[in-house]
Amino acid sequence: MTEFEQRLSECLEALVQGRLSVDECLEMHPQHADALRPHLIAATAFARTADQQPSAEWATTARQRFLIASGKSLQEAMDIEPEPTFFASARVRFLLAAQKLRQERSTAKPRRVPLFGTPMRAVGALAASVALFVGFSGYTVQSADAALPGDWRYPIKLQTERVRLAVALSADQKRDVQFDIAEERLQEIEALAYKGKIIGPGVLNRFVEQTQPLVEQANDGNLDAGDAARLQQVSIRGTQVLDQVEPQVAAGAETELAQAKVISDTGVTVTRELVVKNPDRPNIVITPQIPVSTATPEPTEAIPTDEPGAETPTPEPTDVPATEDPEATPTEITPGEVPTDSVVMSELPIVEIDDIKLHTLTAGRLTLRAPGPSTGWYLDGVPESGVPLLVTMKTQNQQSFIVLNTQNGDMYWYVSAASNNRFDEIQMRLTRDGQVFQADAAVLRYFYGDAAEIPLLVMNSIRILPEASPTPEPTATLESEPTPPL
Repeated sequence: MTEFEQRLSECLEALVQGRLSVDECLEMHPQHADALRPHLIAATAFARTADQQPSAEWATTARQRFLIASGKSLQEAMDIEPEPTFFASARVRFLLAAQKLRQERSTAKPRRVPLFGTPMRAVGALAASVALFVGFSGYTVQSADAALPGDWRYPIKLQTERVRLAVALSADQKRDVQFDIAEERLQEIEALAYKGKIIGPGVLNRFVEQTQPLVEQANDGNLDAGDAARLQQVSIRGTQVLDQVEPQVAAGAETELAQAKVISDTGVTVTRELVVKNPDRPNIVITPQIPVSTATPEPTEAIPTDEPGAETPTPEPTDVPATEDPEATPTEITPGEVPTDSVVMSELPIVEIDDIKLHTLTAGRLTLRAPGPSTGWYLDGVPESGVPLLVTMKTQNQQSFIVLNTQNGDMYWYVSAASNNRFDEIQMRLTRDGQVFQADAAVLRYFYGDAAEIPLLVMNSIRILPEASPTPEPTATLESEPTPPL
């Protein structure tokens, strides 16, 4: 041990025992005064802070760090805040222990035992401990971002989210964090379902806790257009996810699942008024993504063959487009239905679905169920004869209309949700690359509510009739020539 280290150790012990002050130590060792001064001042400052009572925030943070490092009872520690009596009793026990230690030191013979061997080793040990703790804590917190319920790091993830909410400086920043957490809860539910895990009531309750305040703010008119659109996405996705994972919800968690569904449905309804019916929002285009069948192939000409008795193969009839919507109307072709050479609509309704009366509309090979005048719809610009490429149906208020392609059954729906003559384009049914795609009925109901019902009924009833078989030409009867008389 060098002379400086020896003098520093002696001064530190004298300061701890209260025998000397900093100035007295420096006067005793003037040759090392400049080097000793910063170390002794730092030790004195540390001792003063040790005598002060910690704040409640500091005590909570220290407890959380200790539990993270130890890895014991994390769920209980993070979810249950200690009572004020805990801090009071702990402080009393600490003071009693300190008093006992001071009495033992006052009666014992003083002896010099340098901490950690030497002051330099003490500083090195402290730095190593701090680096180890900070490194472990940083890794644990960072890796906890991907933790799922049931993982020992998941309480750390929840506590990190609480910290983010606590340090948010403004209402907008806090709302952004709330949106992030609500989206994270949905991702956790999806991940648990994907891994085949059971979804317990706590998982559903945490989703409700994060989403319900946002829905209430929207209902009170406290969300701007951007936040309302984000809440709409969260709510629509929530309804879809909850429906998909329902078979994996734990027994006894039916109430929590129902509450989560109510919150999502309420968010969809509230944001529909704020987003879809906002007259200042930009128009949107929705493209169908659900493949339902292959397109009906065009008839091909027979290819002659030299082989005797060979027949031209007849193509198999294409399946009628299937539908994902349980309310879809049957699409089987009725025997006797044939294409028309004009647009024909039945005078009387053929079916009534949810108080909506539907007529049969046939235009060439296209046939479907169409709304009639009793529902506020009418055919627009239909020629008296011939089959046009496009057929249009409109509402009486001119704020919603459907355009149909009579060749392949493609369907477009244009709707002005805000009734301001600015129309969204919903591509209900499209033929692309030999396949037929339909719009997602659930998404359209989320966006447009009851206004989407009639277009969905029309879409689910579209059929393309097969080509009519050509009527064969009558063959002439050959008359036999009279036999000449012998």
